[in-house]
Amino acid sequence: MPAADAWNHVNYCVPPAHVAALMECIETLFPWSVIVKKPTLVGYRLGEDLNHGALYLRPTAAATTLHGLLAGLRAERRELDDAFTALAAQEADLNDHQGFRVASVAEWEARVARARDLAAHRPELGVSVVRVERPGDPGAPTDYLYQAWIRLALLGPFRNTFEMQAYDPTRVPVR
Repeated sequence: MPAADAWNHVNYCVPPAHVAALMECIETLFPWSVIVKKPTLVGYRLGEDLNHGALYLRPTAAATTLHGLLAGLRAERRELDDAFTALAAQEADLNDHQGFRVASVAEWEARVARARDLAAHRPELGVSVVRVERPGDPGAPTDYLYQAWIRLALLGPFRNTFEMQAYDPTRVPVR
C-alpha cells in the first residue's frame, strides 16, 4: 500500500510586532519544541517527528499593512465589522481552525486551564477559550471526545483558532 499524504505544517503570516506575544502564547499553552527562531521565521514542532506536524510564524510588513487596513475598514464599514463579529460569534467548529490531539484527558484539562488563566490575566495576549466540550455535555458530539477551541487573536481577525482534542481511553471511538 502506498504511503498516505499527511499534513505536516501550518504557516501564519503575522505582523512582526505580534511575534513575541504569539511566542509567549504558544510556549505557555502548548509544549511544542522551537525548531527555528530567526527574524524572518519562527517554527515549532508538535512532536518528535518533524514530518508529523509543525507551526510556523512568518513576520512580514505585508501582514502589518493588512492588519492595519482591516482595523481601519472595520471602523469605517459597519457591515465588514458585523461580518467579522458574526464569524467570531458563531459556533467554533464552523469557523476555519486547525486541530490537534493531546495524549491524555489530564493534559487536555491542564491546557484548557492554562488558556483560561491567560485569557483572564493576560488580555494583551489575545487568548480566548471559545468553547469547551466534554463527553456528556449538552451538544457534545460524542461520548469519548474532549474538545476545546482556543483563539489566538494576535494571529488575525479570522483563521486564528485551534481545536484541541483528547480521547477518553475508557471509551471506544465510533468511526
